[in-house]
Amino acid sequence: MRTPATGREPVHEPTRPSWCCAVCPDGTPWPCPPGRTQLAEAYVGEPVALSVDVGELLTLAAEEAGITDPAELYERFVSWTWIDGTGIDAGGRP
Repeated sequence: MRTPATGREPVHEPTRPSWCCAVCPDGTPWPCPPGRTQLAEAYVGEPVALSVDVGELLTLAAEEAGITDPAELYERFVSWTWIDGTGIDAGGRP
């Protein structure tokens, strides 16, 4: 997994084994919206690599945090990684 380059914004990364964001308010699932943006910026031009890497993290999170709902895992880790040339994901989110 690549480390996001940040300016003043702290790196939004998971706290393990809960897989909640270490920066956002308690209980915010990671990847949070700022974390997704940071990851997308770290993988600019390489959307397949981003999808593969977060897919690998999905399996770790499922094991460590005990997340068993496939739909939750997909939405949280994979759905947002499909980004078109405008930088907007399939759900219309930047």
